[in-house]
Amino acid sequence: MNAMRKIIFHIDMDAFFASIEQRDNPQYKGKPLIVGAQPGMRGVVSTASYEARKFGVHSAMPINEAYSRCPQGIFITPKMDTYSCVSKEIMNIFNQYSPDVEQISVDEAFLDMTGTEKLFGTPLETAQKISKQIKEEQHLTASIGIAPNKFLAKIASDINKPEGITLAPFEPDKIIEWLAPMSVQKIWGVGKKSASILMSIGVSIVNDLQALSLEYLSQRFGKQGVSLYYLSRGIDDRSVCDGEEIKSISREHTFNVDSRNRVEWEHALFLLSQDVARRARKNGVKGNTIVLCWRRPDFSRHSRRLSLHTSTSTAKTIYEHALKLLDQIKEPAFRLIGVGLTGLKSEFQTDLFSNQNGNDAWEKSEQVLDTIKAKFGTNSISKGLELQLKKEHSPKQKLN
Repeated sequence: MNAMRKIIFHIDMDAFFASIEQRDNPQYKGKPLIVGAQPGMRGVVSTASYEARKFGVHSAMPINEAYSRCPQGIFITPKMDTYSCVSKEIMNIFNQYSPDVEQISVDEAFLDMTGTEKLFGTPLETAQKISKQIKEEQHLTASIGIAPNKFLAKIASDINKPEGITLAPFEPDKIIEWLAPMSVQKIWGVGKKSASILMSIGVSIVNDLQALSLEYLSQRFGKQGVSLYYLSRGIDDRSVCDGEEIKSISREHTFNVDSRNRVEWEHALFLLSQDVARRARKNGVKGNTIVLCWRRPDFSRHSRRLSLHTSTSTAKTIYEHALKLLDQIKEPAFRLIGVGLTGLKSEFQTDLFSNQNGNDAWEKSEQVLDTIKAKFGTNSISKGLELQLKKEHSPKQKLN
């Protein structure tokens, strides 16, 4: 019996934040709308309407650059509570079509539609039904990619924006042919740094990668090279998760008595950062936001966060940025202190060569420690400061 053909949808809401604002505020319709920080302040663009994109404004662009490109634009601050509520309603629509929905951000998700043809029709017909339902119920539009795996579905959803439905090839030869003329930056994990490195060996389009052997790429780039080899051929075996995957990783420590000692705070953060990083690596994810949380002696809870330019799973990076956040806080005492990592993505979703900035050695060393501990036990090896602090915190100040 032939195996059932895998069918994956990637659904990406079009200019999500800006589209919600234009839907809810008729005066914004048809105008260049930029959601993000206010001009003159530090910050970036969260979402730009398609009218603003004509001026070269895009997500993650520094807000002042966006203003210089489009001074006539309407700049508004995000209303995350509103966007989150709409997102939940959109995900509820997706759940009507598949039990396997993997939400990867507030405005996009993967759906495993394998075996649903008898329920909803062909993949194309199903995508049209979902698109129509979103438009009728939410007055928003979405772009949908249909493919045999997540990687190809993601690429397909970007091709005919906005409100496009794109069916990628399903036959191996056709997939290779379809990918060949695309920029190498279409490959999941290839960012600007990766593209620059690949350009140095004459690779600018996917066809250039397809011409390179697995042996060459693996020798030159290690596991990243293996990923490049298979993705350039449209091979991606990752399954769609059912939405129960972790969205953040955090660890907290409650002091026996309210602590007024900064050194004690730093020591706690050091140990907590080690644990958060280990958990991230164990789950195969990296995060782009560090969160510092604390409780005051009056039990009130507070937090601050700091976004990173590059996603990480290294304790060194987490700890250093937690200390930066700690420097911003003027509290006389803590009852509890904690550190977290959010904005989690699988390693496939991060820049394949993002660690070329010098963190590569740290990440590899921490991975080696993970391997040793997995084989010989968690207490078989520790960093010097980590070992010292564990002794100081045990058993009276056990980390939560």
